[in-house]
Amino acid sequence: MFQSFDATSDPAQGPGRLAALRDVIAAAGVDGFLVPRADRYQGEYVAACDERLAWLTGFTGSAGFAAVLADVAGVFIDGRYRVQVRDQVADVFTPVHWPQTSLADWLIKQLPQGGVVA
Repeated sequence: MFQSFDATSDPAQGPGRLAALRDVIAAAGVDGFLVPRADRYQGEYVAACDERLAWLTGFTGSAGFAAVLADVAGVFIDGRYRVQVRDQVADVFTPVHWPQTSLADWLIKQLPQGGVVA
């Protein structure tokens, strides 16, 4: 489960990493977790050690984020990445066309009433 920086992404690692994240989400007592492409400062230029989205999903585009819930994991991508995301992520992740579908609208449909996202 450790990030090596040798490979930028590996879709085959996605299902195991998603399962491990869901275990952490459940242990924390929340219903979901957001995984940004940006670094901790919300910077556009992300160092290899901060490629959280690529590490989790395999997606290496320059914009996007993931929303992981107990039973669904959406990878939010804009129009530039609709083909790329299908090639780079495992089928445990659902591509979500953003901004056509806003995160708020998606969460309202997917979360239980009163759900908490970290």
